Amino acid sequence: MVLAKQGHRFKACVAKELADSGYCSTRKLYYHGVRVHIIGRRQPGSSPMPEYIGVTGASDHDGKVFDQIRPQLHHNELYGDKAYQRPDAEEIRQAQNLTVLTPVKKQKGQHHLEPQDQWLSTVVSRVRQPIEALFAWIEEKTGIECASKVRSYKGLMVHVFGKLAAALFFWNFLRVSS
Repeated sequence: MVLAKQGHRFKACVAKELADSGYCSTRKLYYHGVRVHIIGRRQPGSSPMPEYIGVTGASDHDGKVFDQIRPQLHHNELYGDKAYQRPDAEEIRQAQNLTVLTPVKKQKGQHHLEPQDQWLSTVVSRVRQPIEALFAWIEEKTGIECASKVRSYKGLMVHVFGKLAAALFFWNFLRVSS
């Protein structure tokens, strides 16, 4: 969620209690703002049901956020992007009965993935597609990512959770009425 872009991020002083500078690799954009994290329960044939929604500074890595919420995630499967890959994945699986599945990264100098790794990456991406579609739908319906008019921490919280509440109300209304 962008409060200030590129060079303007250095002078940005909006919501300093939470917002900070980060980088969006998808958009190749440095910005001052926050990140919204959603963990959703998989529902075959439908968008995932959000179970956890959190807001962190733009510089907070997904792995750090995962470490904070992991104690609440037991007896489950989590399909994440490459940021969720962990060296202690087997210990997590044994301790919490939590399986974390992520796409396989190519090793340095490796030109192609092995067929089994390519297959796993494809499967994980297919399972992750509905949550990515949910993110895109929330942005399309609310314009939540553009927060350049926000001028305070309280305003930021109203912006984030107001737009999320509206989107989830609308989503629930569509689900019930169809």
